[in-house]
Amino acid sequence: MRGHALSARRRVAATVAFAGLAVCAFAVAPPGAGAVFSQCPPVGVDTGCQFLITLTDGTPSIQQDPAQAPYEQSEDSLIGVQNSSSRSVAALPLSAPGLFSFDADGICNPNLGGTGAVPSGCVPAPGAASGTVCGPQFGTCSFPKPPGQPAGYTEPGAPFGNTQNGYEGPDNWFSAVSTDKASGTVNFSPQLKPGKSTYFGLEAPPSLQQLKVGTPVAGKPTLGAVVKLPSSKKCVSRRKFRIHIRRPNGIKIQTALVFLNGKKIRVFRARFFRKLRHTAKVNLRGLPKGTFVVRIVVLTSKGQTLKGKRKYHTCTKKRRKKRAPKL
Repeated sequence: MRGHALSARRRVAATVAFAGLAVCAFAVAPPGAGAVFSQCPPVGVDTGCQFLITLTDGTPSIQQDPAQAPYEQSEDSLIGVQNSSSRSVAALPLSAPGLFSFDADGICNPNLGGTGAVPSGCVPAPGAASGTVCGPQFGTCSFPKPPGQPAGYTEPGAPFGNTQNGYEGPDNWFSAVSTDKASGTVNFSPQLKPGKSTYFGLEAPPSLQQLKVGTPVAGKPTLGAVVKLPSSKKCVSRRKFRIHIRRPNGIKIQTALVFLNGKKIRVFRARFFRKLRHTAKVNLRGLPKGTFVVRIVVLTSKGQTLKGKRKYHTCTKKRRKKRAPKL
């Protein structure tokens, strides 16, 4: 370990690359203001994130809470990510000298003699001794392997017998770590959706000026961002409607399929204002009272498959009862 600690008075300055643009963001929470980033749980001696990366559709930012020291009282940082953009994020490249120098005292193993906090969800590594407690020892615990981590993949710095190194958070894992440990990628699994946040631990950068955030890798879009459907809360008898399949964030639609109760409906491709659009007509007029399922499958040019369905209810119009004439 490098054995240095960050100064609480150091000014945060980060050069960030987002959507192909390099920008700078500066922010330090004022000392004594009680500004704690709650995107992170208590870890070691910290009660919240020491650093918070906020992703937006414009300029992202990196903020520091000076009240939070390195969580293991040496040189490791508790880092949170807040996705305030309008799109999901699948991965986030980061770099700084020594940033990915994992040394067995991640957030699941603060190694403070049992006095530091350990996030909920940390579990003993496979093959650990019976009665192992997470926190007081090096490399004994980690979060379970997330579903998106490739089968057979082992994180850099993981102890023998475990695929995880204990620095990862509950829904992320590390990859593409350079030989000099200066750069790597944090992968989110499941992808980090708009409005959501997560956290993880890394070595502290020598200076905030050297901490860099690369272009976030866009995650798989949601079906709702691609397909516009009418509300299913109202009765749709004697009605037909059109389904519009859009291209969010420049993602191209390779194929679009629409089914009504299992029967394939024709999808039209036409250009509107020089943009290729996919549409389909769903006709529920004349159908008996009941429930009908519209199922949609969209294949993007990136090989992503989006699936979804919505139920619509038909009903007959109530007839007005004739009142008896007054005598």
